[in-house]
Amino acid sequence: MATRSWGQSKLLTQKSWAIIKENRYLMAFPILGFLVSLLPLAVFWIPAGFFLLNNQNWVGIALAIVGVFANQIVISISSGGLVAAADSELAGQDSSIAHGIGRAFARIVPLIGWAFIATVVNVIVGAMRGRGGNGAADALRNLAAAGVLAMWQLVTFFVLPLIMLEGQGPISAIKQSFALFRQKWGTQIFGGVRIGGLVGLVTILPGILLVLLGGWLAISGSATALGFGVGVIVLGILLFMVGALLISTMRGIFSVVLYRFASQGTVEGGFTAEELTGAIRTAR
Repeated sequence: MATRSWGQSKLLTQKSWAIIKENRYLMAFPILGFLVSLLPLAVFWIPAGFFLLNNQNWVGIALAIVGVFANQIVISISSGGLVAAADSELAGQDSSIAHGIGRAFARIVPLIGWAFIATVVNVIVGAMRGRGGNGAADALRNLAAAGVLAMWQLVTFFVLPLIMLEGQGPISAIKQSFALFRQKWGTQIFGGVRIGGLVGLVTILPGILLVLLGGWLAISGSATALGFGVGVIVLGILLFMVGALLISTMRGIFSVVLYRFASQGTVEGGFTAEELTGAIRTAR
């Protein structure tokens, strides 16, 4: 079963990568989103850290939450632009960065609403996580939070296509996204969408290992090891970021492909109906 799941993930990832190679500009959407999302770091999160360090916790927490909300708005706009551009390209129409972002701003109100809902969910999930108390209790809370977040990300996978392509509001998009999953794959769904595993294996995992190795070298004592360790850490972070951006692009494109398949039975992007059906893990 594990081998079959890995094979499906690898195949879906390869075909999604083929779409990116034909339309390389699609990578610009998550890159722009990442760069612009650094603004909330300077505007909200740095002051939030200052207040938290000075025991002004409520002010710090409030600023941090506003920063998360601002970050979510940026991500929603860039992701919405990616969905719009990918939909045009898959339909055989030319698109562009300007076209995708323009369509996202045309849907700015529901995108902000979706960003607000996502922020609330993230705050709730964050509150569920362990906070250094009882080890076993914290482990259970972290596991429960991870499960809630994974299920939330799965059942809202079609929210952006519904907002961008069908003119839905955020709440109705969440309801319809869940209904589509239940209609197409039943209620015994779990885990996530089988895409991006290969990218994670060759970028994100090595990136994490390089950061850990660089940290170990940096604290080993010698000045030479410190300089080398910092370089290894930077390389690991860059590799991690490349992988994360690639996966974000693939998921945005694939959300359109899978949405069209689930809602209309349309097979696009060089995939097959069997591959798209098997993209979601079920208990069957």
